[in-house]
Amino acid sequence: MGKLLGSLKLNRIYQWDCIKGMRLLPDNCIDLGIPDPPYNIGREGAKVKLKKGYKAINEQWDNIEDYETFTTDWLRECFRVLKPGGSILCYGSHHSIFITGYVMRQLGFKIKTQYVWRKKNPPPSFLGTNATYATEFIILATKPKGSTTYNLEYAKAINNGKNIQNVFETALTPKREKALGKFPCQKPLELAVKLIQLHSNINDTVLIPFCGSGTEAVASVLTNRSFISFETNREYIELANNRLDDISMQEDLIDSQLLNPFQKEQDN
Repeated sequence: MGKLLGSLKLNRIYQWDCIKGMRLLPDNCIDLGIPDPPYNIGREGAKVKLKKGYKAINEQWDNIEDYETFTTDWLRECFRVLKPGGSILCYGSHHSIFITGYVMRQLGFKIKTQYVWRKKNPPPSFLGTNATYATEFIILATKPKGSTTYNLEYAKAINNGKNIQNVFETALTPKREKALGKFPCQKPLELAVKLIQLHSNINDTVLIPFCGSGTEAVASVLTNRSFISFETNREYIELANNRLDDISMQEDLIDSQLLNPFQKEQDN
């Protein structure tokens, strides 16, 4: 039998609402949480006719009437299951990130950093009434009263000997990472690998409340962490499991220097 966390197996995606799933986890058992929740663009975003080749996110799960209550409910469980000193990295856009940060403060998280993910090839501003929106955000927050992980040596190793800045720049998720199926808001594997290695250690446990296409689960396996994840959509779970079943193919998609930037030193 695989290793258990409470009554749940590690390295498995459960087809449950994340709040239901997290309630089965013990207090203070998670080292790092990486939620990529709905941004509520379906309710808050502009309704525009997109040009050919672009597709809007138009999913039922991305249209939430009481977004603050929704966010409070799942973040409360994240706070409970995090170890003291454990970290959470929560994605968002301008539609959601301000509510998320406010709720985090109310629940007792300590906000440490806001990362910016800058897209090299963002979709254009179709209405032409705003600047092209080229960024998303990741709030780094911690649960107080414990030692927090930040792997400075890894940061230096991937940034020419200097600590990184709080901006990650990548292209949108490339087609090769969607070869096993498409998910409407899939994050680049490169980004997940960097974040996990910066803010957790080998053999740590990563909580992924909203599994989606499984990018963070794949990154956890590639970086020798355990994970536990929840997702309500069966098709997304099948996609994620297909990626996990062919983990060697996923590894080939990532620059080996991101996975182990110290390998050259070890070889010498």
